[in-house]
Amino acid sequence: LRRHLCAWGDCVKLRFGNGPEDVPFLWDHMTRYAVSMAKIFHAIRLDNAHSTPLHVSRHVLAEVRRANPHCWVFAELFTGNFQTDLLYQGTLGINALIREAMQTGSVHELAGHLGGTMWGAHPIGEVSMVPTMSRRPIGTRAPARDKEVTMTRSASCALIAASALPLRPRPCPALLFDCTHDNQTPNEKRHPRDALPNAALVAASCASIGSVRGYDELLPFNPSVVTERRQYADINGAKPFSFSLPPVEVQLPTPTNSSTKTYELVWTRPATSSVVARGGWDGWKAEVPLTKQHDGRWLGSVQVSGSAPVQYKFIVDGKWTCDMAQPCADDGHGNVNNVLGGSAAGGGATNADSIAPCPSQGMTGILAVKQVLNAVHERLAREGFMEVSVTHLAGDILAVQRRSAESGRRTCFITRSVYGRDICEDLPWDLGTLEVPGTIAAVHVAATLFVSPEQNYRCGDKTLNGFQSNLKIYSSLGQVAHVWTQGSNTMLKLSHFPPGSVLVFSMSPNEAVRCGVELDMMMTQSVIEEPLQGLSLSDLSYLLFSCEAEESDRSAGDRGAYDIPGFGPLVYCGLFGVCSALDVERSTRGDLAGSPIIQNIKDGDWLLDYLVGRLDNVPALAGVLAWLEKVRSVFKQFPRDLVPFYFDLAVSELCSQAASMLTSQCGPTSSALQRDLAIATGQFWGATPSAPLSWDKAKQEGWQNWGSLCAGLPHFASGFMRNWGRDTFIALRGCLLVTGRFAEARSTLLVYASVVRHGLCPNLLDAANRPRYNARDATWFFLQGIQDYVELSPEGLEFLKTPIQLKWPVKEWDAELAHLEPKTIADLVHLICSAHAKGIKFREWNAGKSIDEHMSDKGFDISVRLDEETGVIYGGNEHNCGTWMDKMGSSDKAGNRGVPATPRDGAAVEIVGLVKSTLRWVSGLDSQAFPHKSVKTSKGTELTYKDWDERLKTNFERLFWIGDDDKSPAATRGIYRDTVGATRGWQDFQLRPNFPIAMSVAPELFTPSYAKRALEIVGDRLVGPLGLCTLDPRDKEYRGDYHNDDDSCDKAVAHGWNYHQGPEWVWPFGYFLKACCYFFDEDHPRFGRRALPALLLAHKRHLATNHWRSLPELTNSKGSVCHHSCPAQAWSIATLLDALACVENGARAP
Repeated sequence: LRRHLCAWGDCVKLRFGNGPEDVPFLWDHMTRYAVSMAKIFHAIRLDNAHSTPLHVSRHVLAEVRRANPHCWVFAELFTGNFQTDLLYQGTLGINALIREAMQTGSVHELAGHLGGTMWGAHPIGEVSMVPTMSRRPIGTRAPARDKEVTMTRSASCALIAASALPLRPRPCPALLFDCTHDNQTPNEKRHPRDALPNAALVAASCASIGSVRGYDELLPFNPSVVTERRQYADINGAKPFSFSLPPVEVQLPTPTNSSTKTYELVWTRPATSSVVARGGWDGWKAEVPLTKQHDGRWLGSVQVSGSAPVQYKFIVDGKWTCDMAQPCADDGHGNVNNVLGGSAAGGGATNADSIAPCPSQGMTGILAVKQVLNAVHERLAREGFMEVSVTHLAGDILAVQRRSAESGRRTCFITRSVYGRDICEDLPWDLGTLEVPGTIAAVHVAATLFVSPEQNYRCGDKTLNGFQSNLKIYSSLGQVAHVWTQGSNTMLKLSHFPPGSVLVFSMSPNEAVRCGVELDMMMTQSVIEEPLQGLSLSDLSYLLFSCEAEESDRSAGDRGAYDIPGFGPLVYCGLFGVCSALDVERSTRGDLAGSPIIQNIKDGDWLLDYLVGRLDNVPALAGVLAWLEKVRSVFKQFPRDLVPFYFDLAVSELCSQAASMLTSQCGPTSSALQRDLAIATGQFWGATPSAPLSWDKAKQEGWQNWGSLCAGLPHFASGFMRNWGRDTFIALRGCLLVTGRFAEARSTLLVYASVVRHGLCPNLLDAANRPRYNARDATWFFLQGIQDYVELSPEGLEFLKTPIQLKWPVKEWDAELAHLEPKTIADLVHLICSAHAKGIKFREWNAGKSIDEHMSDKGFDISVRLDEETGVIYGGNEHNCGTWMDKMGSSDKAGNRGVPATPRDGAAVEIVGLVKSTLRWVSGLDSQAFPHKSVKTSKGTELTYKDWDERLKTNFERLFWIGDDDKSPAATRGIYRDTVGATRGWQDFQLRPNFPIAMSVAPELFTPSYAKRALEIVGDRLVGPLGLCTLDPRDKEYRGDYHNDDDSCDKAVAHGWNYHQGPEWVWPFGYFLKACCYFFDEDHPRFGRRALPALLLAHKRHLATNHWRSLPELTNSKGSVCHHSCPAQAWSIATLLDALACVENGARAP
């Protein structure tokens, strides 16, 4: 049976084999033994659980639970490896682990366990783990109103309603012993006098607790459970001890604070020029002036919260003094002060100075105090004192506070441990002062254990006895500490506290409980929503977001982002700056107590002051400012350790409600992903003085009234690069139309319409001041935007009749088209199509280094032409890049300066799709909405819109489809060409994510079977975690990682030349999803509508766990972070939000 000798001398390990069939007797004997124990006891303990083979324990416990399903299983488990511990816990279903206070090596280690999750603690003021956007307002906290609302109590126990609660890892619960039966006693490991403070700290813990017989009697050793034959001493004299505290009633706040009293301050002694007073009513901060009366007295008054004594001093003619004829008290530091209210007794007098008698007659060791400690521990557990804070006062002196969030009460344990044999009875020179909110309501015990020297110990022949000892129980708190009040807090400094001492007392709640109720009332749904009603998109965006560059622009450089020591600047200056940072901390930390954000909030009100201050001089947000100022005034009455919880409660609630207001225009959101995408759209719309939508309009009406759609944050937040035509109109549908922001969409369309020139929409708008017309695709995304606005807005086709006036008349840039000077939007659409049909050719304004320092001279020549036979639009040259893949080389060292990486000249597939979409739309309009029927080509030929539309449809697949019988050198069959007629001929055949764009706007161009095959190839090769590879990873030109600061000699990557040669861009992903919805049956296992949400799980995670609460411009290969990408990009959010409607609700092809 023996397997091998064990390290312990009194046992061996047994060979169980692989199963009962190997050693039937042993398996049966041990199983019957364990089952018999389970039938007798409520719980069983697995001693040294790690030494029993796991498969044996699993078999035995299965039988135990069959006999007693409610049997609680404790385990002593020390594998030495956390993961192995978890394996045992999960495999065996262990309910609690044995922990032992005597196993800590120092008071600091013990303090860490007491305040940590291992022993069941929640920090006082612990911030809720419920994410910001899972919160629900107080007005919806009744479950009957919303069956989807889950009620939860946070650790700080304000009720929080949530749509979902996060599952958080917690350690296996502890059964905490002061000392166990087979380990060293205080005498053997520390000092006999440590038995009392060690027991008190165990009682202070949030864990279930236990002890071993003999510990309380101060046995110097643990008797052997095998060989010891002597009896324990009789302790029948230990009668049960009980006590109770009066109940605490919390009154709702009233307009007048009944707990605030006005006291008169009187100085009757001589004074020459001034008498003022300072005191604990405000933490000794402000001076209270006294006025001289005709009778020579000086009078003043002060309001004091609560009924506790408050100390103060007079400052007479600049000298600090007190009036000994009035009530005085010692402040605990040898100073005498005058005192208002309560008792004026010196030496630490309080309203709970006396101690209830503690029965000790006939009890040895620490038995008398141990009963008090056990009773306190049991009451704290029963009444929900689950919050803990541990303060190291000095040396081996700890102060542990247990708090009930329900009542606001606190119970404090102060102990002086004895970890060594050398004892110094004096108090440490660096002893700190303990500050506790409220006033002392009851002192449960104050005691010191003295033990006779070890050499005097004699153990009985028949009875086990402990050390001779003296348990000194003090009758007055003043015998061990000085106590005074400061404001609404109690200050305590130990005055006589030898090693082996304990002090346990309970506090009455201070004004924090009442203030918590008041704050709760402020956060009811009706109250918190009122100041948010009627706010515009710009107002809400400023309240919630505003990155540092925007904030600096809006404040004329006076204000940037809030910078947290040890953390860094918040990414937003608005509410989501701190809320998203806290949400990230929630998802990455086991608890938030160590977060620099929480520490900053606890240390001072600077962050709240910042959030309040930035709303000054914003008239529309005056109501929100008033609400926050009221919240701030309430916060100042909370103890600092509770401020983080209430800060998170209030600020997250406001943020959640403002975000809900932001999405309310979108209609109901059907999923958390749709909600988060809709919220993210608000990041990009806003007004900045350096980049209004239109300079001319801003001069007339103020820049605040002319917001624009930012391309991405933070790189495009302000200045002339904030607004781009291509980016704007790719993002328009998702950011402004499906979200119901039609006024903003309309103003955007009209401003861009006013600066159409050369038949092109500008790429870089520059506030309609000095636009740049170097993009061939921006114009067709603009026309798609007009079509989408007409489709989705209430205005509909009437928009086409909207009057416009071009900033640069047609005659200035094409005399042949001067007769088409547009008067309406419909006329403008016709003008653009006519210009393309005729052909466009010009050289950019101010061509040269002033507008593009990298482009070669020929790149400034812009040309577009129509192939009349096929209806396809061609354009560009190998020296410029007129589509969204527009990276221009800039490295002299690598030789790519002035060389486009992806010129995509010729006919780009997405432009062809956009042209087809516009032709299909206008040719289907009646003459009242669109009175134009045809255009003239460069040859002067009349070409109707219907004919043009039909030619494109007839010729598209002949030109673009690469089938199995295609004679081209294409490496991949079953896809569509990226371009036709490119100067770099091989680039026509490269697999890129552009044809899904054409599929989503003009699906009628594609044969369904071909489209499905091509989309499957995209799904197999290009789909990454967040975006689509911009080039097939199998392509020889593929370079998947973009680094704009690459200064190598490698032309392919230097200065980020591979921007569109592999990195995974997010915005095309939305078009891919829409294309899949159009072409695949909804039940297709990979790309059907029901399967597509699986492709969005990474986006959902990213939105919820990213500081920017957004999606990036691009990622590097396999979804890795690209540090040179915008972390928040408008079109990334927009196309996915638009596509999500198709995925979740189904979609019809246009």
